Parts: sequence; C-alpha cells; structure tokens
Amino acid sequence: MAESASTSASHGSGHAGPVGAALGVRPGYGLGYTGSGTEYFVIQLVNGLLILVTLGLYYPWARVRELNFMIGSLTAGGDSFSFHGQGRELFWGVLRAWLLFVLPLILLGFGLSTPSLDAGTRMFFFVAFYFLGFVFVCFALMGSLRYRASRTSWHGIRFGFDGRFSEFGAAYGLRLLLVLVSLGIAYPFASTWRRDYVITHSRFGAERMGFDGSPSELFGVYVLCWFLLIPTLGFSMVWFHGHQQAYFWNHTTLAGGRFYSSLTGGEWVGISFINSLLVTFTLGFGASWAYTNLHREFFSRLTLRDADLGKVEAAASTGSAMGEGAADVLDVDGGIDI
Repeated sequence: MAESASTSASHGSGHAGPVGAALGVRPGYGLGYTGSGTEYFVIQLVNGLLILVTLGLYYPWARVRELNFMIGSLTAGGDSFSFHGQGRELFWGVLRAWLLFVLPLILLGFGLSTPSLDAGTRMFFFVAFYFLGFVFVCFALMGSLRYRASRTSWHGIRFGFDGRFSEFGAAYGLRLLLVLVSLGIAYPFASTWRRDYVITHSRFGAERMGFDGSPSELFGVYVLCWFLLIPTLGFSMVWFHGHQQAYFWNHTTLAGGRFYSSLTGGEWVGISFINSLLVTFTLGFGASWAYTNLHREFFSRLTLRDADLGKVEAAASTGSAMGEGAADVLDVDGGIDI
C-alpha cells in the first residue's frame, strides 16, 4: 500500500488521472508521494508537545494525525489517498491492548524476576511470557493492517484486509524459527511467505490483490549478499532489501494489472546512505525529511500497469482499532514494507 506512458507517470506524478485512458488502451497509474519533510516535522513537534503536556493521553490523536499525513501523501494517478481513522477509537484500541497484552506481560515478567520460584513454575512463566509476546506481535501486525486498510480509501473506495493473526502466527512462527536455526540463510522463504500472505489477503474494494513471487528466485542473490555482509559493512543487505522490494512489487497484481517498480538495489543503497547521513549529522532532527525522502523516491519508481481501477466496485470493510493500538504500543509497523 515505488518506455511507456505509464512509466513516465511514475516519475512525473503530474497526471490528473489514469495514464493511457485517452489512448484507448487499458490505463495505468503512476504512484507518488507528496509529503513534505517540513510539514511532517511540524506535525511531530506539535504532537510531541501535546503528548508531553497531557502526560501521554493525547498519543492516539497524535498517531491519527500522523497517519492522516502519511497515507494522505500517497497518490495514484495524481489523486490522493484518504485516511478516515479517529483519535477516540484509537484511544480505546490502545487501552484494550494494554489490558489484554501489556499488563499480563508485565505480571509474567514480574513473576520471572521472583527469586523464590521453583524450576517448574519459572519454566511455566518463561514459556507463557514469550508465547504471549509472540501472539502480541502477530496480533499487532495483522490487526494494524486490518484497521489501516478499512480506514483508507482512494476515489471513495475503501481498502480491506482479511488476514487473521491465528493462522498467520503459527505459519510465520515456524518460518522465523527456520531462519533462526539456519543463521539467517532461510530469510527469503520467510519474507516471501509473509509478503504473499499480506498481499493475497488484501483488496481494493471488491477486487483482491494477487502475488506470484517465489522465494527460490531471491535465494541465490540473498546467499551472495549474506556472505558479503561483513566485507561490505552491511551494505550488501541494504542492496538486497531494495532488490527484494522491487521484486515483490513486480510480482503483485490488482484489477487485471501488474505493479512495476524500477527501483534497483544500488539506488536503494544510495537513498538509505543519504538518509542515514541526514539523520546522523542533524542529531536526529532530520528524521522527518529522511522519512518523506525515502517514500518519495520509492513511490516515484512504482507504477500500476494495465489496470482499470475505475471499474472496481466498493465493498464493506471493517477493522478494530485495537490492532493499530497494539502495533503502536510495540512500535511496529503493520503496513506493507518498503
């Protein structure tokens, strides 16, 4: 959620509508990101002051304001996305996440720190703590996607996500365990499965998205980058991340069309390096500009080709704010990675 006329749109973002419609062919949509680093910095500054003054109570409204900016800055065919979340619903979502997950985790952690526990009871607390923590993370990822999709629209049509943390958690957990046991070598299999699950459970209106990528096509490149991790001071993995994201989008479909990303691993290294310098030499104050620059560069290279979103029918979409609240508590992003 970054040649032909449709490709030129992805770099110009100046078209007011779908590319190619006037030529009598199936239209394409250039994506873009219009957010300003200055505007985002002001939002974060004001939010921080209000959170401080209200002793944290303003946080849900601050988060909604940020999401309004983040999602509202994304465009397709020159038209902006809209976010419809409300601070009040997110407040109750955060509160429920604290009561159902954070408080029990605190109690289990307190139990683990008790020196008088016998070995059996300590093992029970240990297993319960990490099991609940894993469930919390999976619930946050799935719940945040469901909430954000149900509150996001383009041309008045809502997005939707019907993935469930119960089915996602068990399957993803096994793959993460495989990654751990393999010392990271199995990462493409876990990341591609996760992307497949997220995409195939997402939809725009009544139109479901599709994914036809394969981890085997990424594995050889990843292994090479894995061996080059130390000699390249980690830049090989930064390169792989950009390469992987382009691959993921190039294997994503919607409304009979396919996304195309021209992003290269080398470009991603350059973007990431410049942003790192910006954040480092401004002592963190440049993070807002780094964020908007990252998204602008990424989405300017992304196009949806041969799709006609004008024919997509609306469909009901629901999502609880508790999932977003859980993601905010954990400070994890449930959105599609870039």
